[in-house]
Amino acid sequence: MALSQETTSALYGAYRLARADAGGMAYFDTSVEGFWRSFFAAVLVAPLFGLFLAIRFNTGGLEVSGLRFAAVEIIAYVTAWVVFPLIMFHICQAIEREKQFIGYIVAYNWASVWQNLIYLPFVMLSELGYLSPASGRALGLAVLLLVLLYTWFITKTALRVTGILATGLVVLDFVVSIFLNTLTEGMLR
Repeated sequence: MALSQETTSALYGAYRLARADAGGMAYFDTSVEGFWRSFFAAVLVAPLFGLFLAIRFNTGGLEVSGLRFAAVEIIAYVTAWVVFPLIMFHICQAIEREKQFIGYIVAYNWASVWQNLIYLPFVMLSELGYLSPASGRALGLAVLLLVLLYTWFITKTALRVTGILATGLVVLDFVVSIFLNTLTEGMLR
């Protein structure tokens, strides 16, 4: 299957998962090759994320050079796409879900495209000051809850785990994300 066909199929599968349709899993290539190609999702998200970073650099009042900002953010971006799958590889071994690991990461990666298409424009509007701080926080929380619920459904469905375990894994993902963001912010101060 050509990468464009696989991408279209995977994005459709991720869309179906967003609608709480477990049948969306059938649209992913869950082979080892499909696992590696699912990281192409990072390439799809990168232009929108780059636009967000440009806005943030120009409005954020950061006192670092553009080169340092870009280097730190690029390293953080790549790290964010790699760290959680590495952690989940070991967790899946511990919870005896090795066979579901590849399908889970494939769905997780492709779902990230939809998550970022929803979340990043909102963050950009907030960063540009088009949303008041109060409405920005309220809408931000609502979008975050939707993303977490989506990730929970993917985790529960792809790994075939209980809702409680899926909740724990989503919380772990969120904590890892906060940790990486904190490290990144620390490097930019």
